[in-house]
Amino acid sequence: MARPVVTFLSDFGAGSGYPAQMKAEVLRLLPDATLVDLSHEVPPFDVLAGALLLEACVPRFPAAAVHVAVVDPGVGTARRPLCVEDGAGRRLVGPDNGLLAPFLGPGSAAFLLSDPELVPRDPSPTFHGRDLFAPVAAWLAGGGDPARLGPRVTDPVSLPSLSAKRAAGGIDGACLASDPFGNLVTSIRRADLADGTIVAVTVAGRPARLVVTFADGSPGELLALWGSGGRLEIAMREGSAAREPGLGRGAPVRVELG
Repeated sequence: MARPVVTFLSDFGAGSGYPAQMKAEVLRLLPDATLVDLSHEVPPFDVLAGALLLEACVPRFPAAAVHVAVVDPGVGTARRPLCVEDGAGRRLVGPDNGLLAPFLGPGSAAFLLSDPELVPRDPSPTFHGRDLFAPVAAWLAGGGDPARLGPRVTDPVSLPSLSAKRAAGGIDGACLASDPFGNLVTSIRRADLADGTIVAVTVAGRPARLVVTFADGSPGELLALWGSGGRLEIAMREGSAAREPGLGRGAPVRVELG
């Protein structure tokens, strides 16, 4: 039988000691678990950046893995703690603030963490990652059924900015976040094209040449390409698109379709 897998994503910082405390809680309850850090370097309080990292990483794991996600500026407030199970059976626990939004598609279900027999009653008001989400993740990874955690939540928080909009002759989107190389991940996904073909890409009014990979561009040239996570990215060969004037989060992206 495969060992249970639990992953962790947070904005705590790898050297803060907080990730270690979450992992210790899982190991206390589930000693044979395999623990994997997705990242603890999400920019502080940046729910959108955390959601994009989850979107890129979680589908690469076995469906039976459980994922603890904590980017939680509202920790200790009335914001709801959730378990989300997506249409493929992937399970994530974290705050209901949009962080888990990429997994709220067709066939998904969200459950409030509330059953007093399964959910810790008095977690620290400032550290739900350790005292609430980690114990629940350990229980799930050990074979627990998400539906036992609490009632269904029919209105989990979404992130509309994750999606682009079809417009006359094309698609309108925006830059959402940058990776360590300065490549800008956008809200435009391959599925948005339907049967269309890209004929031009502009970002903040500047043309970005569509290429297959970074080496297809010239040094310093602004490029558009499909990233490994399935989203259109704006890049610059041997440079940083994110550092270009007028680019960065929120910069409008227009895709013309033929």
